[in-house]
Amino acid sequence: MAKRVIRQSPGIYINEPGILKSIEEILADLEIQYPVIVTDELVKKVTADFLPAHFYETYPLFLFAGANTFAEVSRLVDLISQFQVDGLIALGGGQLMDNAKLVADQLKVKLINIQTVPSNCAALTTKSIVYNHAHEMIESVRIANPIAAVLIEPRLLKESPRPYLNSGIGDTLAKFYEIRRRLPKDRLSLATEKAARFFLDECRDEIIAVKGVDQLESEQLINFLDTVFLFAAAVDGFADSNGRSVAAHTFYNAFMKVKGVTKFTHGEIVALGNLIQVELEANQGLISEIHSYYPHFGLPEKLSDLAISDREAREIAIQMTDVQNERMQSIFPAISAEQILAVFERL
Repeated sequence: MAKRVIRQSPGIYINEPGILKSIEEILADLEIQYPVIVTDELVKKVTADFLPAHFYETYPLFLFAGANTFAEVSRLVDLISQFQVDGLIALGGGQLMDNAKLVADQLKVKLINIQTVPSNCAALTTKSIVYNHAHEMIESVRIANPIAAVLIEPRLLKESPRPYLNSGIGDTLAKFYEIRRRLPKDRLSLATEKAARFFLDECRDEIIAVKGVDQLESEQLINFLDTVFLFAAAVDGFADSNGRSVAAHTFYNAFMKVKGVTKFTHGEIVALGNLIQVELEANQGLISEIHSYYPHFGLPEKLSDLAISDREAREIAIQMTDVQNERMQSIFPAISAEQILAVFERL
């Protein structure tokens, strides 16, 4: 296996008002003649006005069951494979994007991703996070081919429910707060590493510049969405193994294992994980930065903001310090549950 792999995806990325009305032209440009649609009922309702008339009645449509499990991938592959198909149009949130990547990969067809909430960069990356039925992450799978196209309708995403906006903020900031330790500026010898570092710095600088939803107008909105999607995905593409998450996503995975299905979004949980990571580092500058910024969007700053009890906190700390967790151990070797609990108490 190669020591370092640079992944570039998607082939086409467009973020502009009205782009979904041009979906037919994009299908023609990509030489897709027999597309199918994967979405859900809510997304159908909120996207209809942004798409060509009768779009959902024009092509075979399949409804996503709600979680990116291997069983759901197999179910959709079995259903879609009964049709003549050379392209898949996916509309929805992060888990649907991840699911569509695996489905299109198995069917060996071109994929157009249309992410309808600004919750993470799932639409662009060649990585799919797979969960079990208890919503515990079980595997990160790389698909063989890049996504053919990603289309972003900024007017639609601006109207997303606040938790999804907060999710995008928390998850995008994690690119900086987590991964900067793997890409220290004074130890980057490869140009691709420097590119990855540039993009993760932009993930912080562009997001921190936004202090409220009222600022998300015109170019500021375009920049915000490009950061959540394009820049965050570029970190994954250029950093390779150095783009692996650390404490923030370890906290998320432990939280989900202990608490199960929750009302909080992925990025809201990760947002608290960002604070936990810089607290573990005792980085007072970044601790202050987070405490100064999070109140603008009501992001969590303490365990009670995520309804975590004392018993659950201890279980989460134990999960986070599992010696088999290479991502965590690579930055915080031999860390103990007591160290994590001490951080929890300081929050």
